[in-house]
Amino acid sequence: MSADCQHDKAGWVHNILERYEGPLIRYAARITGDVERARDVVQETFVRLCAQERADVDGHEAEWLFTVCRHRALDVQRKERRMTPVDDETIHDCPGNDPSPAALAERDDDHTHVLRALGSLPANQQEVIRLKFQNGLSYREISRITNLTETNIGFLIHTGLKGLRYRLRAEFDLKTNL
Repeated sequence: MSADCQHDKAGWVHNILERYEGPLIRYAARITGDVERARDVVQETFVRLCAQERADVDGHEAEWLFTVCRHRALDVQRKERRMTPVDDETIHDCPGNDPSPAALAERDDDHTHVLRALGSLPANQQEVIRLKFQNGLSYREISRITNLTETNIGFLIHTGLKGLRYRLRAEFDLKTNL
């Protein structure tokens, strides 16, 4: 490989790393239950990206990264044979291009309520909702990552959002009646 090709690939990988490292760590942490194990999973995901030909991944980087990350995180989870829930505060400490601490503090209360309600949903609904709304993936990309049909993805998201609305409305009604 020529020096120019190596430099181009290094820049490409660096850009992908900057964009996806934080979201992948958060995603893997949800699966593994541990931020440090999630970081290891994401590191291995990027090592595998470096070994790939750019042409094989270019144009569908998010799908490729989340698929590899998911498979590796599930392997780690199976190997560990235990699930330790990760609190949302720990996940927010993961690197990424998140808003400033002041901006996070302003929306923390609503965010906490939504995450608490999201955490009460079945795991498959949580996963597809997080992939869709936290990571901006399409139904097709989520389908390829999870091996579920796009129709099933739509149903899980619809049912999950309906459940979230119900839980949040009930929580709001409870607060206003106090």
